[in-house]
Amino acid sequence: MKFSMKAWLCGAALMSPLVWADTVGGLYLNAEVMDASVDGGFGQPGQQQDFLFFNKTLSSYGLKIEHPLPLMPNIRLQYNNLKSGGGTELNRTFMFDGQQFAVASRVMQDADLSNFDATFYYELLDNELFAFDLGVTAKYIDGELSVTSLQNGQSGRQDISTIVPMLYGYGSFGLLGTGVTLFAEANYASYDGSSVSDLKYGLSYELIDVLAFDLQLQTGYKISKMQLDDVDDVDADLSFEGFFAGIQLHF
Repeated sequence: MKFSMKAWLCGAALMSPLVWADTVGGLYLNAEVMDASVDGGFGQPGQQQDFLFFNKTLSSYGLKIEHPLPLMPNIRLQYNNLKSGGGTELNRTFMFDGQQFAVASRVMQDADLSNFDATFYYELLDNELFAFDLGVTAKYIDGELSVTSLQNGQSGRQDISTIVPMLYGYGSFGLLGTGVTLFAEANYASYDGSSVSDLKYGLSYELIDVLAFDLQLQTGYKISKMQLDDVDDVDADLSFEGFFAGIQLHF
């Protein structure tokens, strides 16, 4: 699979002496849970089948390291748990992992597209009202797709392992005197018929603000979409989306 380098080239334009990493610095830890609905399907190239998935409670964990050193980017690391299963009656003959599943067969399917993000970004704007970050993300997808027939136990499984270069952006607007901040965060990449995107938006409320640390409560909506075209001999078009709640601790 040949990846487009447009995301990396655009991101490289950010790495100029005119941008700084952060004015103060700090360590951020966050954890979130999402009540996700899962839609879509997968299969061998040209054999994609839509499936019915269960709703799932999914989690993500991350940290950010910000510093005042010029030129060196800030770092954001994030693990995203994206997995679900379900049961489906096939609407056509389905080929997967060299196995043929007959039309009208009842199958159980599992999709795991969990991934790890390493993001390198600069704060282009950071004050009490506005914040704006830009950077690049390397998303490592390490997952598995499987189908098992309920009639005869026939099964097929396909592993997916790939790194996707993406553009990253974050913006926020603070409501002075309230402790409330509106925010949006996104990763995006499109290449050779495939596209991968993450979007999160919502509001945060500063619950604790003392000298040693501050604690924020966050809530909003998240959408993760993966449209994969012949990646590790798999086509997939899956979306995970729903409301989330989380906390962020800043030292």
